[in-house]
Amino acid sequence: MNLSRVGITLKKDIQMKDLLDRDIRAYEENPYIHLLISMGRERDSVENGNDAYPTNDVWCFDRECIEDHGDYVEKLKRMADMVESAISVTEIQDYVDIEAGEAWIAFNANGTNYRHSLPVRDDWMSLEVLTIFSELLAASGSDKRFFFSDIGNELLVVLIEKDQFYPLNHLLNVFIPSSPA
Repeated sequence: MNLSRVGITLKKDIQMKDLLDRDIRAYEENPYIHLLISMGRERDSVENGNDAYPTNDVWCFDRECIEDHGDYVEKLKRMADMVESAISVTEIQDYVDIEAGEAWIAFNANGTNYRHSLPVRDDWMSLEVLTIFSELLAASGSDKRFFFSDIGNELLVVLIEKDQFYPLNHLLNVFIPSSPA
């Protein structure tokens, strides 16, 4: 079974060989986890007009990334790119005050304005954001949902159809659904 069977594909003109950033033995020992991490990371060098992420199905980032205003905006822009086939997300805003323990996000999704308060846990991104977007996907009629795995300080996120969760988990039993929907 390969990752495309569970709905994880690379963008056009991206070659798998361009993503391999570890010693080949790491991929041989734990092929799926290392491959997904490589697929989900932002690339430092962007060539041939391709954007920074090789796929909109996987995202891997340091979860300790929320320190000030604009940090959630950056993360929500990435999620907006991932869900753009089902949801149009615009007018993204945030407010972050770690010391006061206050954070919120606001955005427009398919013509409706949303504002959500988020829990503050130091500089860690709230996982509620994944739940919010999975629920928006469900409300839009999409079968896709966010699933995640907390791998140390990094968060590995996949966006796949909900009926592909079990086949993916058969390959790599580390993902958790972001919502029951």
